[in-house]
Amino acid sequence: MKVNRLQVLILLTVLAVIVILAKYTSTSNSSVENVRPAPQFSLANLDGKNVSLKDFADKVMVVDFWATWCGPCREEIPHLNKLYENYRGKGLVVVGISMDAEGPEVVKQFAKELRMEYPVVMGDENVQQDFGGIVGLPTTFIIDRKGNIVKKYTGYQPAIMQDIEQTIKELM
Repeated sequence: MKVNRLQVLILLTVLAVIVILAKYTSTSNSSVENVRPAPQFSLANLDGKNVSLKDFADKVMVVDFWATWCGPCREEIPHLNKLYENYRGKGLVVVGISMDAEGPEVVKQFAKELRMEYPVVMGDENVQQDFGGIVGLPTTFIIDRKGNIVKKYTGYQPAIMQDIEQTIKELM
């Protein structure tokens, strides 16, 4: 069978596209490069009471930076609700850190609409920087029972939620 140059070029192009798509559709939005202690924070919840990382000692944590205006955050929140519902009795806590500038009343209404049962606090630039700078929302961190960040996810894709759940199971 004789193969001409055009067929070889088409084949190589298709292979290159497959490799690129595989890279960007995998759960490579997570990183575990350097396990490090989670930064301590103390932030006001939606009722004005301070919540700190220390309040959740010996728990596996999902810390999610989000905002009411963020479309991917809206998609992610129902999945976080489900994770919290399924695993909170086994030592999981989810903490939503809202990066909204409009204040807690706007966030409180949003949290009610999306039935967010997990703790929600109001974030600021300091906590954003303490976590290494947040470049996009949502940004989600998994923290083990010892208080170490073991994974970080930027953005939202359904496959990320599967990886988060698997990591939670492993840490429990």
